[in-house]
Amino acid sequence: MRFSLFIRRLSLALIGLILAGCAGVQGSNGQAFAKSSKAQALAALDRPNLIPKNLFGQDPPKRHIRTLAVAGDSLSIGLASEMEKALADKPGLGFTSLGKVSSGLARPDFFDWNRNMDDLASRYKPDAVVMMIGANDNKPLRLSDGSQINYGTREWDLGYKERVRRIVSIIRTHNPSAVVFWLEAPVMADPGLSHDLKHINALAREVMTQTPDCHFVETRTLFCAPGGGFAFSKPDVEDGATLRTRDGIHLTTAGAQALAGHCLTALQTRLTWEDPRPADIPLADKGV
Repeated sequence: MRFSLFIRRLSLALIGLILAGCAGVQGSNGQAFAKSSKAQALAALDRPNLIPKNLFGQDPPKRHIRTLAVAGDSLSIGLASEMEKALADKPGLGFTSLGKVSSGLARPDFFDWNRNMDDLASRYKPDAVVMMIGANDNKPLRLSDGSQINYGTREWDLGYKERVRRIVSIIRTHNPSAVVFWLEAPVMADPGLSHDLKHINALAREVMTQTPDCHFVETRTLFCAPGGGFAFSKPDVEDGATLRTRDGIHLTTAGAQALAGHCLTALQTRLTWEDPRPADIPLADKGV
């Protein structure tokens, strides 16, 4: 009987020791595991590829503009006309344009874009400017002393990029915060001209990419055929209407409308011209 009682007490004591030991081990390992997991998580966040991007952030606010200008060669004329129509119901937005047929940055002796842009920018001080120019620029750069730099040379590339920068500088002389959108010259029916414009577009894109608040707007896919070549019309653009004129260069009304819509979509990713005042707030308290 006594032996039996002794065995029972001994068993209970052993069970208690085992349970206490397990609890101690569990508590110790649990804390170590928790510390290890926390350290691993923090280490993981320190890895560049695993850091969440803009997890709680927001996209940069859009710039609110009150004046918009469109300028360039003959392709810009139809573009400006259709953009002005599309924005006609925005009374708070001032709109102006300047287009010159056959003009470009290569021949200031024919049309001096520096002087004319300075005149436009000084008069209207636009908050945003859309430039569409370059289709006439695959020719020698004419210099002020009458000499010229031949197209296809490194000197020509450097000179042309400097002329693009100069246009931006002139615009910002009169409005330092102006945003510039440079539209790509579209694909042309003449393969040689299209080849040259691809190079000229690349130079303008380079300048826009390197300059704050300047944006290059691609247009090639809007007008090119599935294989990348020229197309007079596309079934998925303006319900298949003819987009280009017979010369394979200029835009029809439908083409200008398509380009205007494309351009406005690009602008709206960076800008807003809507009245920022909530619609349900009166203009002013009339008082009593």
